[in-house]
Amino acid sequence: MKLVELAKRATKILQETGEKGINNIELAEKLQVPRRRIYDIIAIFRAVGLVEAKREKGGTRLMWSTISTIESAAAPASDTKSDEKLKAAKTKLEKENDELKEKIKRLREDSSKSEPKKISEKKLFNSTKVAIRAAKSLKITEVISSGIEVIIKASGKGIIVEPGSEDTK
Repeated sequence: MKLVELAKRATKILQETGEKGINNIELAEKLQVPRRRIYDIIAIFRAVGLVEAKREKGGTRLMWSTISTIESAAAPASDTKSDEKLKAAKTKLEKENDELKEKIKRLREDSSKSEPKKISEKKLFNSTKVAIRAAKSLKITEVISSGIEVIIKASGKGIIVEPGSEDTK
């Protein structure tokens, strides 16, 4: 017997039993099918809200629940309008997201092409002696002296040690 035919017969029996209901084992015997087939039907009926089930010692008591009105499967017009608004908002956000990703990509390309800006800080010392130290792992790569100005190039950040401090010794 097909599940559809079995469900139709089970529906008829459940409606006839009324408020007292029927035990699932009795239903299986009346329909002359194994219990596992009844469990399938019960699960579907319970999911839809057609049957109320109460656990008992000897199985499960099934009662047909009365339904005053069945809701139509079509979605109300307000839901479709809100769905359209949500879809429009989603596409707008996706477009903005794509634009921002493109902008980030362009900024990264521009920053990789341009040379890093040289930041120099001029400091006046009242001494003829200045000590400059590079970080431990970095080395001073070049020292250029023009007689007026000394340019020290390193492969990273360094520390300027002011004259007269303990670090110059």
